[in-house]
Order: sequence, then structure tokens, then C-alpha cells
Amino acid sequence: MKRRMPLVALVVTALTLGALLVAGCTSGGSTSAAAPAKTVTASGSGTVHATPDQADMSFGVSATNANAKKALDAASKAVAKVTTALEKAGIAKEDVQTQNVSVSPNYDYNAAKPTITGYSANITVQVTVKDIGKLGDVISAANAAGADNIQGPSFTLSDDSDLHGQAIDKAVADAKKRAEAMAKAAGKTVGDVVSITEASSVSPGPLYEGDVARAAGASVPISLGQLDVVAEVTVIYELK
Repeated sequence: MKRRMPLVALVVTALTLGALLVAGCTSGGSTSAAAPAKTVTASGSGTVHATPDQADMSFGVSATNANAKKALDAASKAVAKVTTALEKAGIAKEDVQTQNVSVSPNYDYNAAKPTITGYSANITVQVTVKDIGKLGDVISAANAAGADNIQGPSFTLSDDSDLHGQAIDKAVADAKKRAEAMAKAAGKTVGDVVSITEASSVSPGPLYEGDVARAAGASVPISLGQLDVVAEVTVIYELK
């Protein structure tokens, strides 16, 4: 004979199952991750051309002698003459910096055993020419004073902060234009900016006819050309 479950027990069981179902639904809702924000990422670049207004030069002297100390003394006297000539050419003392001092032996490798035949001393000074119109005269003066190793010029800008700002403006505008094109292709529109990253650089630009700095009587004509101030940005926008 089958026994029937009491009505009270059936009610309690139903309530218990209902509570478990409600708890399960509540728990699942609290642990679900928020939907990721929709974004579009675009890169842009901007370039501003500028004429350099200063240059870095390197002037070196060398001397040889059978004695290492005498070789260094001779090089020291030679570089002093070059420094004096640079100052007379209009270079301030604070714009002349010693970069390298070296003394090394010279060997005769033709003998059965390599032997030292003397010593070579080298001294190099780094010079910043802030009046770029005098660059040709400065090079000529250093060479006439005894500089036998001349390297440069490396053209620079004394202050490129405003130019960098202009390049960034162009780069961001370029990035937005690209983002809008991508968003339009997807049937969306561009919203607010989420993040921006940027990198800037200054590099030699094109050389134009007539960009030659030649001071009166200068024997070395200098072609200035132009520098490119470049900004590269990556911008993330909201996608609507």
C-alpha cells in the first residue's frame, strides 16, 4: 500500500527548491564580468620642418714622441692653441668641452718581436656653435690653429619645445582622422579619448637651395638644410 506524503512536507520542499533557484540566479548575476568597453585605436604622425640654429663640432689634435709624457705635453699645447682660436672666433668657454684624452704606444711589427717605437697622444674637444652663421669661420680657425681631426657638424635646435607641440597637434589630428574613417566603415562614431601615448624625434630633413651660411671671409661654406621634428601618437577612442 502506497503512503502519501503529508501536505506540509510537500509545501516545505517546494519552498526550499524555490529558494535554491533564486539564490542560484542571484549568485550568477553577481559574478558575471562587465561587458568590455567598445574602443577604436588609431596611430597618427605629425612633422614640422625647422631650420637649425646651432651645431656641434668635434676638433682633435694629435702628437707623437718617443716619450709618452712629451707626446701628451705636445698634444696639450696644440689643443690649447685650438681652444684659443675658438674663443677668438666667438665661442664661449662654457661651450668648449674636452671629450677625449688618450696616449697609446706605436709598435714596429716588422721585427721578430713587436717593439714600441714611440707614443701617440690625442685630445679632442666638443664645441657647440650657437651663432650658426659663424660655423664656417669656426671650422677654418680651428683647422688653422692645428686641429687635424675635424668631425661634424651635427645640427640641432636650441629650443624645440614649441615645434614638438605643433608636431603633436598634427599627429593627434591625423590619428582622429584615421579613427573616424575606421568607425565610419563599421557604422559607428568616435567618442571621447580614452588614452594617448606619444614619441618624438628630431632628424635631418631635406636640403633646400640657398640654405648656405657663409660669414664674410669664411672659407668653409655650410649648408644648413632643415630638421624634421616628428611626433608619433597612438590614441584610443570610445566607439559609439
